[in-house]
Amino acid sequence: MLTDLTVTDFTLFSQATFRFGALNVVHGANSSGKTHLLKLAYSLTSALAPRPNDPAPDQPTKTYLEAALGAKLGAVFRPDKNKIGRLARRVQGTKRAEVSATLDSVGELSFDFSTRSDRAVSITSVPAGWLAQSPIYLPTRELLSIYTGFVSLYETQVVPFDETWRDTCLLLGAPIARGPKKKEIAELLAPLEEAIDCKALLEGDRFYLQMQTPKAKVEADLVAEGFRKLSMVARLIANGSLDDKGYLFWDEPEANLNAQLVRRLAPLLIDLAAGGVQVFLATHSLFLMRELEIELTARGRQVVDTRFIGLHPGPDGVAVDQGPVIEDSGDIAVLDESLAQSERYLAAVEP
Repeated sequence: MLTDLTVTDFTLFSQATFRFGALNVVHGANSSGKTHLLKLAYSLTSALAPRPNDPAPDQPTKTYLEAALGAKLGAVFRPDKNKIGRLARRVQGTKRAEVSATLDSVGELSFDFSTRSDRAVSITSVPAGWLAQSPIYLPTRELLSIYTGFVSLYETQVVPFDETWRDTCLLLGAPIARGPKKKEIAELLAPLEEAIDCKALLEGDRFYLQMQTPKAKVEADLVAEGFRKLSMVARLIANGSLDDKGYLFWDEPEANLNAQLVRRLAPLLIDLAAGGVQVFLATHSLFLMRELEIELTARGRQVVDTRFIGLHPGPDGVAVDQGPVIEDSGDIAVLDESLAQSERYLAAVEP
C-alpha cells in the first residue's frame, strides 16, 4: 500500500504531504490538482510493477528506475515532447521537483528532476523490491467501446491519449480468471453485475455486453455509457486485474452514471478497499461522497481505513486538508455551489 507521498514544486503543488489509507477520496475545484495527484501516484506504482515482457532486473536499481519512471511520467502526463522538466512547478527561474513515496511492502522511492530535465529522473532512494500487482488507472470515460484495435493503434501511431488508456486496455484483454480465487472474485462481482444487469464479453477484438433482461448480446457501442463503465470494472475484477495488493486510480467515477448507479458504486468501492485493493478517487460528486459516508457509517468506520483529501488552490500553490471523515478535508467546492444554487432557486421561485 502507498502510505505517504510528499511533493515539492511538482506541477500545481509547491509543497504537500499526503497520508493515504485503503480508500482515498480526493476532491477540489477544477485546476486544483486532483488528476495530477492520481497520475503521479499511478506513474510511480506502475514503474515499480514491471510487466512480464519489460526488461527489468530482478530487483529495482537506480539506473533502471531513472529511465523507467521518467518515461512513465512523460507518457502519462504528456508534456511537450515528453520532457518531464515541464512537470516542475511553473514559476520564474529554475525549479527542482522532488517526490518521495513510502510503500509498506517495498519501502521508499524518492526522486527529483529540474525544469531542464529531459526524459529521466534522478533517483535518490531505491525501494527494496517490486510491487506484486500492476496498478489500474480508469479515465473519466469507459474504454470498452474504443478497445477494438486501440492498443495496436497506440503502439504504431501518434494518438492524443495518455498511456493510462493503453495500459488499461491491455488489462481489459486479459482472460477471465480461473482457479482458487474464483469464489472471492464471484463475491465481488455479484452485486455489481446485479446492479447493471449485464456483463462484458470479449469476442475476437470487440467487446459486447451480455444483457440479462431481456436476454441479448449487444455491441458495447450500443449500450449506455454508464453500463459500459461499470461493466469495464466488472471485467477487471473477473480477470483478476483488480486483486488484493493492487491499486485502483479512478478519475471521476461518477461521470455518466445516474444517481441510482452511483449509489450502487459506493459499496463496491468499499468492498474493493476492504478486499485489499488500495482505491484512489478524484471526484466532483457530493452525492458519491455522501454515499460513501453513509455506507462507511453503516458498516462501522473501522472496516476500511478511509482518507478524504481536499485540494484548495491558492497563490502559493495547492493547500491540502485531509482526514478520516469528510469534515477534515476543508471546504467542498461542490457543496458551496449547491447551497448557493438552492438560495438562488428559492429567490427565483418565491412570489
